[in-house]
Amino acid sequence: MRQLILGLLSFFVATLPAAESTVIRVVSYNIHLCGVGMDGKRDLARQAEVLRPLKPDIVLLQEVDRRSLRSGMVDGAKEIGEALGLKHHFAKAIPLKLGDYGNAILTRYEVAGEPRIVDLPGGAEHRVALLLPLRVPTASGVREVLVGCVHLDFRSDDEMAPNGEKLAALLAAEKRPVIFGGDINFWPGSRTVRALEAQLTRPPKTGPVATFPSDRPRSEIDHLFIRPAASFVVRESRVIPEAMASDHRPVLLEVELLSTGR
Repeated sequence: MRQLILGLLSFFVATLPAAESTVIRVVSYNIHLCGVGMDGKRDLARQAEVLRPLKPDIVLLQEVDRRSLRSGMVDGAKEIGEALGLKHHFAKAIPLKLGDYGNAILTRYEVAGEPRIVDLPGGAEHRVALLLPLRVPTASGVREVLVGCVHLDFRSDDEMAPNGEKLAALLAAEKRPVIFGGDINFWPGSRTVRALEAQLTRPPKTGPVATFPSDRPRSEIDHLFIRPAASFVVRESRVIPEAMASDHRPVLLEVELLSTGR
């Protein structure tokens, strides 16, 4: 009888449906003065070609110009987004030579609500984080995911740590799953990264982890985070070995967004 009961339990467990998931590929990329590579040439098309084989669903861009004289009056987010077939969303950090400079999120997903721009004080220049709610289709229906992109100032870890704490507290209060990242400008173990890790999970990268400078990377300063960890299964997290198109290397994170749970 005991063997029969164990056999029936094993059968029912084996036939329970697994939690269905949707795969999301996210890339963070600092595009250096809106397109400038290590050879000094400005080439947004080259940067788009770096991203294309990664097949991203979401791209977090930093150092993006919008109609600035220095980059030839182009809309950097729009140009890269159109090259990849992705919609673009821009957040101004500062005015720049008749145009604007800031961060952008590119995505194939529909927007679920108004974007939010979070002011981040301190540093040599004004910085912001862009938070964008997205509607991500899953097997059991659409789930809203909050996606965030940031570029923190590099001048002082002590000065930027309060911004890490501010962002961590803001995202900790979020009821939707969160994907967040960008050019944090500080390394694992720094006060700023530890402040973010107090509320967010930073999946470890496989292979070489340094992202800057791209030709001879020594510093791991570009990071991606998720929250809560139980809403995701990490499939891949790595630095893309691209040494020319920008002064940063892109970071790729592939996750499964579970259709159940928070």
